[in-house]
Amino acid sequence: MKAWNYWFFLILGLVLLGVGVFGIYVLTGTPNKNPLFPPAVPLFPLGLGAYLMALALRSRVVVDGSRIEVRTPFGEKTADASEVEGFRDISTRNGSFWRLQLKEGRGAIMIQKWFDSPELRAWMQQITDLDERDRKAILDEIEQNQELGATPEERLSALKQARLWNVGLTMVAIAAAVFRLFPANPFFLISAVVLALTPPVMLYLLHRSPLLFVLGKPKRDPRTDFTFAFVAVGVGLVFGTIGVHFVSLSSLVPAILLVSLAACAGFLLVSRNTAGARGAWIVMVMLSGSYGYGLITSADTLPDHAKPERYSASIVGKHTSSGRSTTYYLDLAPWGPIPDENRLAVSRRLYDAAGVGDLTCLELHQGYFHAPWYRQVECVTAGDAPAQ
Repeated sequence: MKAWNYWFFLILGLVLLGVGVFGIYVLTGTPNKNPLFPPAVPLFPLGLGAYLMALALRSRVVVDGSRIEVRTPFGEKTADASEVEGFRDISTRNGSFWRLQLKEGRGAIMIQKWFDSPELRAWMQQITDLDERDRKAILDEIEQNQELGATPEERLSALKQARLWNVGLTMVAIAAAVFRLFPANPFFLISAVVLALTPPVMLYLLHRSPLLFVLGKPKRDPRTDFTFAFVAVGVGLVFGTIGVHFVSLSSLVPAILLVSLAACAGFLLVSRNTAGARGAWIVMVMLSGSYGYGLITSADTLPDHAKPERYSASIVGKHTSSGRSTTYYLDLAPWGPIPDENRLAVSRRLYDAAGVGDLTCLELHQGYFHAPWYRQVECVTAGDAPAQ
């Protein structure tokens, strides 16, 4: 392991062990009356500290001729170069790896890139770079596919045209997503239609030209990747419903699930032969879920032009929820179709201006698919109905 990795993990592990021991000392020396600090809490820094120290002290990559041994904090794996089908370059939230794929489906050996060295790279030259092998195989298929052009040069140029298609589709999806963030613009409805139609267009292109388009590709795959366009679709449809609150989503859940599953199945089907697609299935599921939710909720709210009912509800409290960002809530007394106390997410400005006992005004819509929804509106005293 590189020196800075070694000392970083070792020192951090010692610090966490110290924190855990100190926490146990405090808990055993004084009665614990804080329900938010249970006795098991110090076990977390103790366990993490022990793991990091083991990571620093035990982790090794040993190269001995044609054999390689990879030691991890709590185990080790060995293989001969003749037993390895090849390696892939993998990047995850946990770091960058080389994954040695063993023959006959016997699993894989992961090597962190902090073990990079001339000796390791010399050993890896004995085995196949699977990413490069797949890249060349795809390029060979493109050069031989007569549907893409009369000559190999024309067929490879089709790959450049596919990239232009992808760039254009992505820019259109991003523009539509931006318009969806601002309800008071003339392109709000058009942008929703564009976002709704983008995934079917992507599926058509993926099915029609699998040698040119892909969703969730490995780094060196020469095809063009639709992932950014799909992300823009999900973000645009979901964030376009900001400020819209549903009394209940139960009547829309079957349709949301149906659309989400159909989109997910379609993308997984066209990506089944893509190397690395298994690692991208979680992203496909999440994006398909965002598409299904955004599409169905937008279909319930956008065509709903019936005159809404107006209500006013009393503010009985307010609170915030913190995570990656802070969400501001007003606690409302029962009103209209909601028989219990409920909360309403609002902007920071409205949260600061509101006080307990004030009234907030709401417009209730019945929904195009009969899933009632409401939004906060500016109060007009003469037209407000009393809180219910």
